[in-house]
Amino acid sequence: MAARRLKRENLPGRLPEPVRSAWQVLAREGETYLVGGALRDLLLGRTPHDYDLATSLLPERAREMLGWPARALDAFGVLHGPEAALEVVSLRSEGGYRDRRHPDVVRFGASLEEDLGRRDFTANALALDASGRLHDPSGGLGDLRRGLLRTVGPAAERLQEDLLRILRAYRLAAELGWRLEPQLRQAARQLAPSLTDVSPERVGEELWRLLQAAGGYQPLRWAAEDGVLGVVLPSLRPTRPIAGPVPRLVGWTRDDSRQAALRWRAFAWPRDARRLAEATLELRATVSGTADRRVWREALARAGAEAADVLVLAGGSRRIAAFAGLYGREGVLDRQRLPLRGAALAATEGLRGAEIGAREAELLREVWRNPARLRPVSR
Repeated sequence: MAARRLKRENLPGRLPEPVRSAWQVLAREGETYLVGGALRDLLLGRTPHDYDLATSLLPERAREMLGWPARALDAFGVLHGPEAALEVVSLRSEGGYRDRRHPDVVRFGASLEEDLGRRDFTANALALDASGRLHDPSGGLGDLRRGLLRTVGPAAERLQEDLLRILRAYRLAAELGWRLEPQLRQAARQLAPSLTDVSPERVGEELWRLLQAAGGYQPLRWAAEDGVLGVVLPSLRPTRPIAGPVPRLVGWTRDDSRQAALRWRAFAWPRDARRLAEATLELRATVSGTADRRVWREALARAGAEAADVLVLAGGSRRIAAFAGLYGREGVLDRQRLPLRGAALAATEGLRGAEIGAREAELLREVWRNPARLRPVSR
């Protein structure tokens, strides 16, 4: 792979005004740097979603200078800005991670090199000072050029500090289109069983972002090969490229739909997306279980067009391909497609109240057997 050219020109000038303003304020009293994923993304020519400043000032003094309310300072000494998705952290060193998430000890007043040395990946262990100089004690710039995700220091040590970094590694590889360092994958394999100690909500957040990433297929394959998916989501088996989080979830899920849905609910994924995936799995189970087109039409009417669209995208078998053909020709055969319904049906057949709904259901069953009398497909 050819080395990437990094976009180092005018880095401070490419920051949102609230970030530049906060930087200028903090720099009046202390050394202040742009750090983390925002700097990485700017160097790669990507637009950051959030920004991190690191300062030599203590948290309370930084808050006072910025004029932010007391509630902006959290229990870990991180300041959360009111706009531009900005966080400000004081340069620190850390020690001990007994809960495998948070440090047992935080010491403010560390040097920049100490602060960068505690970070997860070399691509995130970069700093830009107010003069425009880049600080790179771990070789992150070279890894950015090569497209290589590598930990700061020994991989097993970094991953043990926060086990969610295991999933974060595959997610970053998916979002950036990068490779994982072999030592990183080896450490992920060794520590994968410990992911059961991480809350389902945190695991689910990383998994959902991984499923969303355009380049997610290959990193998900690596996660499966490394035994990581087998711990957090054993029903998912990425076997072929599929686009989109819900089609991927459906197309790569091989377990009973009820068992898969139970695990998804524990992850607290977006409700609409999860319900769509569950409906699509039920539709897939029906289609896969019979070649009876009448049953397909009934299941399609229950699931709806959105679930059918997902199933067509997910694919996976000749029977689903046959279903896609039927769906393309006929659309969804629901009550909206009946030749007569509601008031028109009541006037024609002299029906009232519940009789109208019962007659519509009867006509619909006839339509599923023989759709020849339907209104044209409107899609």
